[in-house]
Amino acid sequence: MYKFLKMLFLPLLLACLLLPALTSCGECKHKESEWVDEIEATCSVAGTRVKKCTECGAELDREQYSTNHLYEEGTCIYCDRTQYGAEFLEYREITLDGEEGYEVIGYGSSNAKVVEIPALRNGKPVLSIRASAFSNNQVITAVTFGKNVKEIGERAFYGCVALESVTFHENSEAALIGAAAFAECGRLKAFAVPAGVSNIPAQMLNGCAMLETLTLHGGITSIGESALEGCGAITYSEDGGAKYLGAADVPHLLLVEITDKSVTSFTVPADTRIIGTAAFLGCTALEAITLPEGVLSLSSYAFAACTALAEISLPSTLQSIGAYAFAECAALEAITLPEGVAHIGEKAFYKCVTLAAIQLPRDIKTVGIFAFLQTALTYTEWNGGKYLGNTENPYLVLVDTASGITALAVHDRTRVIANDALADSDCAAVESVTLGADVITLGAGAFVGCTALEELIFSTTEGWKVATVYGESKIGFMVEDSPWNAEAITKGELKGYYCYR
Repeated sequence: MYKFLKMLFLPLLLACLLLPALTSCGECKHKESEWVDEIEATCSVAGTRVKKCTECGAELDREQYSTNHLYEEGTCIYCDRTQYGAEFLEYREITLDGEEGYEVIGYGSSNAKVVEIPALRNGKPVLSIRASAFSNNQVITAVTFGKNVKEIGERAFYGCVALESVTFHENSEAALIGAAAFAECGRLKAFAVPAGVSNIPAQMLNGCAMLETLTLHGGITSIGESALEGCGAITYSEDGGAKYLGAADVPHLLLVEITDKSVTSFTVPADTRIIGTAAFLGCTALEAITLPEGVLSLSSYAFAACTALAEISLPSTLQSIGAYAFAECAALEAITLPEGVAHIGEKAFYKCVTLAAIQLPRDIKTVGIFAFLQTALTYTEWNGGKYLGNTENPYLVLVDTASGITALAVHDRTRVIANDALADSDCAAVESVTLGADVITLGAGAFVGCTALEELIFSTTEGWKVATVYGESKIGFMVEDSPWNAEAITKGELKGYYCYR
């Protein structure tokens, strides 16, 4: 009996176990759901999704899947990639220094936060960034320059308030950066000057309040006016009563500021190359300053208002004197500029009221407006022009004219017409100007005041070019291949330019 019951129980138990499944299969026709994510896919991570029966919940299908970038307002919500990158920038074809290539002229339809300026476009090099190309952009956080970029125009990245990073290729060919190119980039924390850039232009990093690190190199020769103004986070080294910014091999490259304005004498370190903007400004007790051979430039206001400074010996290596560099040095009586000095800035010797003797270098190239205003210098006058020079050539630079003249014939030995030399109401009657064959530079706005000027006569018309001036202390300039335009100067349309050959 027991054995019989046991045999009967086992089939009944099996039937009970199978009954729900048989009933389910018989009753549920399985309505397939849409895909349901178990793990949501992104543009970089595979996802897992399933389909289930909407009636009984049974899993009917399972798979892994991937997805593309999902853009909202131009940015991928997963990986922050920009929808329209650097390939959507605007370009134009140019020829720079005889090389054919491209210039970036604007942001175009790009919305890239990280902009990579390519080395090549359509097989040709990307050579430059146009002036104001990215000015006041609110999006860009980083920019990287390809190897072939040689020039970055004036105000190219001015006011890019989100810009945090600027990177140049390790073998960058960059040689020129325009004035205020990275000014008012308030989040920029570090900047390394490319090895080929010798001049830091006026206002280049002006207003970069968070800039902590400025990496220089030993080949830098000058720093323009207000280039680092408002960069209060920079850490300077201090040594012997002054602050410095240096390069790895030239620790005292830039003398930034004297820490004690009451000093009576100071010896500049032997490896200093640049006396910075306003470095000795207002050192009213300073009587003697020793500048070593190797100093290349005196920046704007370098020794301004050093009222006790009676004499100074300038090194033979000096190349430029910035705007107001010796302004109001009331005790300075005489000065000889070394033969290597090519540029004198605006009002460089303004109100040096006892300055009675100056020797200008024979190869001087530019002289800023009112460089010698309110001094005791005696001009050499000839045929209505007022000149300064040296013992060998007193007619080297035309700096002013006599009032009331109607015609001006510039002396045959004159090389430079100073900036705004005739920009004076006394020149309003000048109708004709004749330039001698030795003139190599027509200063910015040289004839702007000549409202009656009808005729410019050149002894030679070969080789003239136009150069942009980015401020009086700006020594480098952007050369344009266009020829000298006499009509434009006559109309006063080249006030921001000077012309040279």
